[in-house]
Amino acid sequence: MADTTYLRRIVETYVRDQLSREFGQTFSARFLSLQPGGRHEFDAVSEDRGVVASIKAASGLTAGGRNPSGKIKDCIAAELYYLSLVEAPIRRLVLTTPAFFAIFAKSTAGAVARGIEVVCVPLPTELQLEVDKIVLAASREVSPGRAIAAVAAEIESGTE
Repeated sequence: MADTTYLRRIVETYVRDQLSREFGQTFSARFLSLQPGGRHEFDAVSEDRGVVASIKAASGLTAGGRNPSGKIKDCIAAELYYLSLVEAPIRRLVLTTPAFFAIFAKSTAGAVARGIEVVCVPLPTELQLEVDKIVLAASREVSPGRAIAAVAAEIESGTE
């Protein structure tokens, strides 16, 4: 199974450091209250809670060369949705891959709630190479061929 903890530990830390430089304060992952009630953990929240960000390290086109519609929908349904429910002067969706940022910006033009910024914070080459490896491994795990093989293996072993 692909080790996506790297994304949370290393990539999110890198982005929080970049936000710290930009805003002059420390950022950390933090649970915040949502306007309708409930709570959600955001990836980067400033000390004064004036800046709230969600971070996504999604890749550009799929392995098959198609638009990553599932990743786009995930960003909208999860990240933008929760950002729209939290009160903060600055709310951001931070994307770390320029190719995905371009695709996402084009597909959501005019459709992002007011007060939410979508920005790109590109990763250094060595971090991006590690992210690419993780994304490729995860993509292979969920590919149709892999799913068919997993089901066939379960049937063969007599488990369901």
